[in-house]
Amino acid sequence: MKDILTEKGKVMILNTIGNPLLTNCYLSCHEVMDKIALHDIHCLCYEGIVILIHPVDNINKMYYFLEDWDCLIPDLVTKIRMDLDHYQNLEGTVVARMPNRNVDVLERLQFHPYKEYIRKQMIAGTEEWCEPEHTTETADVSDLNDIYELLYGTFDIMTDHLVSEGELRNFLEMSQVLKVCMGGELAGVLLFEAFGKKSYLRSICVSENFVGKKIGLSLLQGYFLRNRENTKLFYLWVESTNEKAIRLYERLGYKDDGLREYTYMYRG
Repeated sequence: MKDILTEKGKVMILNTIGNPLLTNCYLSCHEVMDKIALHDIHCLCYEGIVILIHPVDNINKMYYFLEDWDCLIPDLVTKIRMDLDHYQNLEGTVVARMPNRNVDVLERLQFHPYKEYIRKQMIAGTEEWCEPEHTTETADVSDLNDIYELLYGTFDIMTDHLVSEGELRNFLEMSQVLKVCMGGELAGVLLFEAFGKKSYLRSICVSENFVGKKIGLSLLQGYFLRNRENTKLFYLWVESTNEKAIRLYERLGYKDDGLREYTYMYRG
């Protein structure tokens, strides 16, 4: 197993990145090369394919770059799988409007379906937003530990794209975290990111002690009211099996835009 990016491998990455038919990597060239230079990414180079392993918290994300579709002959697939066996919690992800040939690559390398996420969006001004039943406040750095504990005690740390402690601190410092407290206890929290006129709902979480008290609804309403003047498009990702959350988002005006994220885990 080689952990050095060859010149041929570098050229393959540069020629392939941005082409969803030949790679499942959605990082920019600049991001990839910076991480490789800092040894944050492991490089596996083969004839006709480069595989990058990117350790992130509790998971290893796998990105592949194909020279063409004919390179994945059985002997090479076997060799790649032997190298992948050295890694634990190995994840491969494909973002598409429908399953495509990228999914076939993952399945041939013995990745199996784990989760599917749906992207939903809402155009500002299409819905009436009511005042929240519970008071929503902007969280600050003093809330970091409580929020971190709530997030990591609720979500799947493998694939739910949780923020790191450092990222959470940045969200708090940028006033992009809302909270609802009841009886001095953190009842729920919402994290969001702003990109020009777009706002991405990164995470929303309600403490199990306050489920059924409309905490999530209040957080969403508070989020809309605070951002409606400067936002034209709100969007989010939700797990396809989370019917309760999907119903809530659709009630508030979010609609499926057809994009899916398919998460696969390595069998080895």
